[in-house]
Amino acid sequence: MNKLLVALIAGGFATVAAAQTAAPMAAPATKAEMTKEKAKEVEATTKAAAAPTGSTATAAQDKANTAKSKTVAKPTTAQKKADAVAATAKGGESSTGGPETAAQAKANTAVSKQVPKEKVNLGTPAAEKEMAKKATP
Repeated sequence: MNKLLVALIAGGFATVAAAQTAAPMAAPATKAEMTKEKAKEVEATTKAAAAPTGSTATAAQDKANTAKSKTVAKPTTAQKKADAVAATAKGGESSTGGPETAAQAKANTAVSKQVPKEKVNLGTPAAEKEMAKKATP
């Protein structure tokens, strides 16, 4: 029985070792065949690059865009200063909101100052009940 187990284990190892060996290689291609295959690959790549949607078309479009952008006049110093003055805040107003936002902020501040502050003694059960009552909708 022991010999049978040893034979089965050895057979299993032999099968695994045989499965891991590399497949037999095909006959090496001749130099002429390899050159023909490379020529086909290069031709296919060249045809793909010559397509109008490729990088050549994009480069031509970029060149046209650059030439067109150079025809636009650059802003003068006076225009730059005028733009800077227009972009800054005037009279303490927010530059993003304008006078409406500043007026609303002043109104909100005035209303919040009119509301009396509540003093709450949190240590008493009555205060806790009152807070719980206010917290529930």
